[in-house]
Amino acid sequence: MDYLGEVEAKALLADGGLPVNPTYRVNTLGEALERAGLLGYPVVLKVSSDKIVHKSDVGGVVLGIGDPGELEGAFLSMEKRMKAIDPLASFSLQPHLPPGVEMVVGVSTDPSFGRVIMFGLGGVWVEVLKDVSFRLVPIEERDALEMVEGVKGRSLLGGFRGLPSIDKEAIARFLCQVSYLAESKGVREMDLNPVLGYGDRLVIADARMVLENP
Repeated sequence: MDYLGEVEAKALLADGGLPVNPTYRVNTLGEALERAGLLGYPVVLKVSSDKIVHKSDVGGVVLGIGDPGELEGAFLSMEKRMKAIDPLASFSLQPHLPPGVEMVVGVSTDPSFGRVIMFGLGGVWVEVLKDVSFRLVPIEERDALEMVEGVKGRSLLGGFRGLPSIDKEAIARFLCQVSYLAESKGVREMDLNPVLGYGDRLVIADARMVLENP
């Protein structure tokens, strides 16, 4: 099996036509400053390591970095802390996305039934309430719409506290694309968290993946 971190996973997803927030590996402060200058501020700095799966739990994500001075401080601090966990850790930089409706999409492999795709809303809905729906891969758009309607928090997709209303058919098309990619690329595990929704547009903000055949 082959583990893909965020940079590699997003490259595979983008090749499959899925919408990703572009992410670039940076190994040094100089590379980070150069890349941020090309992207424009604000940016997001993340650790990239096979040993650190849940980056935010260990302080491996800094959002909304607004200028080179902030980036320098964030990079040096993160580098010191993350290298203590994994000396081979590198880092990545990506544009900071505006607030959207957070969703979670995943793929896992059941030993009896094969690949399963999961959909849920982000934050407390998935972490605490486990409000998710599942289907066997492959799925069709009808199945995907049933997945969306199957979560208890689906009313949040209609707009909540100033967040945009999310097109459920756009989510269904997205889920079908993920299902197809999982089959065609031999994906054993996939975690897209969060996927941010803006009306009829979805963007994968973070991703990791395990392939069956390297």
